[in-house]
Amino acid sequence: MNSSLKTAFWVVLYAFLAGFALALFAQITPIIRYAFSLLALVIGIRFFRLYDTIGLRVAFIVTAIIFYFLVAIAFAIYQYMRENPDMMTSML
Repeated sequence: MNSSLKTAFWVVLYAFLAGFALALFAQITPIIRYAFSLLALVIGIRFFRLYDTIGLRVAFIVTAIIFYFLVAIAFAIYQYMRENPDMMTSML
């Protein structure tokens, strides 16, 4: 049980890092954005070297996509709040 919990922790951690790097790639416009895509690629390659079972690889990809969408939505909400402060204060 301890081994599977440790494996699940590493899958979630690697997926969060890859999803966060992909979300930064999608949101940043200067040339530095390509560094984040390379970072996500390196994270994926490192994960695939460590874990060679199909189930863990699929779990990594699906979880990374979920984290990508969550971070992208959080970033969009943050930008909306920064650009429309009067609308956000009127809701309170």
